Amino acid sequence: MGNMNKNNLDKLIGDKELKKKVEALINERVKFELDRFASSFDKIFFTEAKIGKNIDIKYSSSIKNVAGYSANDIEELPNKLASIIHEDDRLRVRNFMSDFLSGNGGEETSVSYRIINSNEEEVCLNEKLKAEFDNGKVIGYCSVIIDISDIRNERKDIEAINESLLDLDKMKDKFISIISHDLKSPYTTILGFSEILMNDDSLHEKERNEYISYIYDGSKLQLNLIEHLLDWSRLRTGRTKLENQRLDLRNLISTVVSKLTGLTVRKNIEISQNIPLSLFISSDENQLSKAISDILSNAIKFSYQDSKISISADKFKGGMIEIVVQDHGIGITKEDQEKLFKLDQKFSRKGTDGEAGSGMGLIVVKEIIDKLNGDIWFYSTEGEGSEFHITIPEAKNQILIVNPSEDYINEKGKVISEKIPNYEIIKVQNGFAALEHIEKELPSVIIAADEMPMMNGAELIKLIRNKDKYFSVSIIVLADNVNDEVNKRYESYIVDHILGSKISDSELIHTINRLLK
Repeated sequence: MGNMNKNNLDKLIGDKELKKKVEALINERVKFELDRFASSFDKIFFTEAKIGKNIDIKYSSSIKNVAGYSANDIEELPNKLASIIHEDDRLRVRNFMSDFLSGNGGEETSVSYRIINSNEEEVCLNEKLKAEFDNGKVIGYCSVIIDISDIRNERKDIEAINESLLDLDKMKDKFISIISHDLKSPYTTILGFSEILMNDDSLHEKERNEYISYIYDGSKLQLNLIEHLLDWSRLRTGRTKLENQRLDLRNLISTVVSKLTGLTVRKNIEISQNIPLSLFISSDENQLSKAISDILSNAIKFSYQDSKISISADKFKGGMIEIVVQDHGIGITKEDQEKLFKLDQKFSRKGTDGEAGSGMGLIVVKEIIDKLNGDIWFYSTEGEGSEFHITIPEAKNQILIVNPSEDYINEKGKVISEKIPNYEIIKVQNGFAALEHIEKELPSVIIAADEMPMMNGAELIKLIRNKDKYFSVSIIVLADNVNDEVNKRYESYIVDHILGSKISDSELIHTINRLLK
């Protein structure tokens, strides 16, 4: 910092301690700017050329940072830097330099081009040149060459984002147009038949009931469309809060299927379930149930009377679980297959018994599965049926030990890890740490001490069961004294075993293995 600046500081700040702090801050800022300026030279190099019978060009040593070649390497090439210019840019740069050296390019000019560096990678450069004249003739020049690859890549990224946003905007406009029509259409039916019912007293009861049925169906279709629109909107805007937990897939699918009993009975359709025991996923119960329900509802809708639908699940690659729903209904035409899951090509058609649909169901399903970090795809043949596949992350295999004694959890953790090697052992010393972990991931088994400071075992398990609605987590409580009082404390929380804290390692391993089967 110069004397003038110090004098100015003396005038502005009388307090010596404060002045020292300000000086330190200024020096730190100056150092930061100098460091930033110095680091920028990693992407810059310079040239100087003298023009006589030949052109003698010298390159600064920093060219190696950009091109991967030293200045000597470049100067020994037959055409110097031009030797490594990208072949698609070579002719353009040669014509540019010809104009510049003839004096037609003015005193200062610039050109951008690509080179191929020593690693065979493409590097984008911008060269700013300044000519030296003598009697109107160019006798030399100097230039500053900057690596603009990052800037160019950022520009490409921005252009790609802008293009996708424009496409999304067009899609949104088309979607709004389609939805506006779909929202309006049922009201024409509802208002038309309502007006007849209100004004025509001569209608027979059969006709009246028929018109009421049309109004009911139109209202139901409208409600279905609005519900799907609201679901889709909440998912897209992040207003639907996802709560991933460890879920027993067999229980979840069984519950979904049972809720569709009314639909299957009307068409005498059988849904077979082939879900292995102890297949656990990490997902949001409500949203996944909604997605599976929509896929099964579609399978029922497009299946014939007295037919069969199957839903199966198994382990898939990459730590995922695959769920497959297969029907033997009318299938999907090749033309309509292109429209599935696409917002701007929403379509719907009637089922085998004339069932109407909103056309939004699979769009919402796709949004749900994407949010759950899964994937969805399908196979379909017109006249033969369809097969929908979804993947969902598999729950991690973990055993959580909760005990205030560090020695105890380390000792038991080592024994369990050796005897049950495919499970990750999580060790915590209190209920709060256990809940913090459970908030992220529900384990397969929890081994909790009955007596713990701050939060005892019963209090911990009550909070766990609030989250674990399907009782998918097996719980072992270890108590110093197993008696009626202890048993009564846990009876409403569905605990698998209450064992003595002095249990042998072999018995504990045997108990855990039985729970994991």
